[in-house]
Amino acid sequence: MSISSPPSPPMALPVPDDAFAEILGRLPPKSLAVARCVCKPWRELVDGRGLLLRRLLPRSVDGVLFNYVGHRRPHLLSRRRPSSSSSSSVPASCGGGRVDGDLTASVPAGDRAWWAVVDHRDGLLLCDVYWGSRLFVCNPATRRWATLPQPPPEREPAAACAGGKYLAFDPAVSPHYEVLLIPALPEKAAEDAVDGDEAAAAYLSMEWPPSPYKVEVFSSETGRWEERVFVREEEGEAAAATTVEDMKSWEYVFARPRQGYSVFWKGALYVHSGGHFVTRFSMSSDKYQIIKTPIIIRNNMFVRPYLGKSKMGVSFGFIDDYQLSVWILKESAGQIKWVLSYQHDLWAAINQIDSFDFGGHQINGPWVLEETIPKYRTIENKETLSDKEWDSDNDDFLDTEVDDFLIDTEVDDEGHNDFAYFRILGFHPYKEVIFLEETLRTFAYHLNSSKIQYLGYSCPKYCYGRYTIHESFVYTPGMIGELNGHYAAGQSSPQ
Repeated sequence: MSISSPPSPPMALPVPDDAFAEILGRLPPKSLAVARCVCKPWRELVDGRGLLLRRLLPRSVDGVLFNYVGHRRPHLLSRRRPSSSSSSSVPASCGGGRVDGDLTASVPAGDRAWWAVVDHRDGLLLCDVYWGSRLFVCNPATRRWATLPQPPPEREPAAACAGGKYLAFDPAVSPHYEVLLIPALPEKAAEDAVDGDEAAAAYLSMEWPPSPYKVEVFSSETGRWEERVFVREEEGEAAAATTVEDMKSWEYVFARPRQGYSVFWKGALYVHSGGHFVTRFSMSSDKYQIIKTPIIIRNNMFVRPYLGKSKMGVSFGFIDDYQLSVWILKESAGQIKWVLSYQHDLWAAINQIDSFDFGGHQINGPWVLEETIPKYRTIENKETLSDKEWDSDNDDFLDTEVDDFLIDTEVDDEGHNDFAYFRILGFHPYKEVIFLEETLRTFAYHLNSSKIQYLGYSCPKYCYGRYTIHESFVYTPGMIGELNGHYAAGQSSPQ
């Protein structure tokens, strides 16, 4: 009969806390991450002193995440990675793994059939499975994930019928995150369909959002959903009530984002309604403000604005008639206003882009899509326009040579291509750069110099037909975020 040995006592710290923290603080980040995994006292010391926190914050852009219309999963267009399965011997769970460019190791095994990224925040992805039937949060850099429990059935909105699902996370403050389910616009009553124009007008003039505004919020710290009540600010323009018509999303000619984009900035979540307003939720005061967008866009326009975080903070980008405009949200002494910071004519960039001869083939740039086909074989396109790697941490942008790869294009009387159409993919959070797409070709546009660089082709090779982009997110890898598998209903920590 075997006799089991008694459990080992917790490992005591070899020296006083202050001295040991000084020793650990001299380790390089990956070694410190490994030390954190040794035992509970070491982990508590590293976390309590924030030794890893600032070293593991996102500092660079790794690529752009895409959701496609009619495609079962997102893809990451990013810089080329080493062919080896890992760039480090340090376990990914301890912070040593390379980014999961294929996005499969970061996703729960049962949720890979049909899913999408619905929000991104400093390395964490909020993902939706089967149109809201389940939600999970994952980190492609650590390859860890957590499936969220279902919200209480007696409360609305459930994930499937929420107007938007958003992530609130600031790794400089805490490794914990929150998920908000923003209620959708109220449904029309059944009788409105038969009451005609008067009932429709009454519906559109209904106050929305209401005050108080009930929002379902999940906390990774407690592992539970709770109903948070936000009240409208009582001063300034933000105190004015808005209506259902005000908050309706614009109607787009092409496929539009399924929910408005968002920014988490200085403890507040900014959510674009998809229409004329942005809602600011203060997570500390439980108040909300309604902020008018800097420009009013007519329905059925071939444009899609983008609310995102740039180097300057909360930013709103818009392209109309090849004119790129970027506004920055300024807040001072209780006043909020949009300031026009950049305005560029993109005609020259269009002429440069038209010089690329794709010849019906996918041509890779410095960034490529990593794809796994059903036989679990990674495929990569070999035709390459440029092998020079793009480093987002410096200003080494390449000028496109117009004389190379010349092709015939349909142009107007002024020499411009009538069919070229730009859309904004997102802002670089650390440089004055904006990412653009034109017919699935991805570019980096330097706002200060107007230089443009081709990064790569964003259409999956293993696909049926030609895809249109639903949503895009600029991905910044980070090593922080508590993700430990499944949350069980009623539990305070993940299982």
